[in-house]
Amino acid sequence: MAILFFILPIASILVGLYFITLGLWELREGANRNQYIKYMFTGLFLLVILTPMMWLFGSSFLSM
Repeated sequence: MAILFFILPIASILVGLYFITLGLWELREGANRNQYIKYMFTGLFLLVILTPMMWLFGSSFLSM
């Protein structure tokens, strides 16, 4: 169970980077700006908000 608290944040980082890459590719093509916004905000949410929350709450669960 403890290994799950280490794998989930790393997977969140990878998925976030993937969405940011998709967003940049969509911006490069210039076909759909709304899709670019969705990809970028999803990726940034995963990197900036969700991953630190997982690290904080995961470490507090491990100390119990």
